[in-house]
Amino acid sequence: MSQDTPPERVSRIVDVRIPLWGLLTALGGGAYFIISMYFTMNQMAKDVTELQITVKAGNTQVTTLAGEQALLRFRMENIEGEIRALKAGISTSPTAAAPVVPRSAR
Repeated sequence: MSQDTPPERVSRIVDVRIPLWGLLTALGGGAYFIISMYFTMNQMAKDVTELQITVKAGNTQVTTLAGEQALLRFRMENIEGEIRALKAGISTSPTAAAPVVPRSAR
């Protein structure tokens, strides 16, 4: 008789305090939440992976462009220095050290 008592108590708790339809609804809602969360997180993980790839490619491009910009800036500074020197009448390049003689004067 003691073995029959626990199943009666469990059935009484479900029937009296928590209706069966409420218990099934709560379990169904919880299961739906867990399943939808799983698929949402799976898709989010894929999106984050794609975003990481895109960001790495963007970082590589930015680094390349920054290097090219630094090189162009260096070349511009050299050219501006040569222009200033030419305006001042001082030649800085070895090719311009020799005076240019027109062909008619030779």
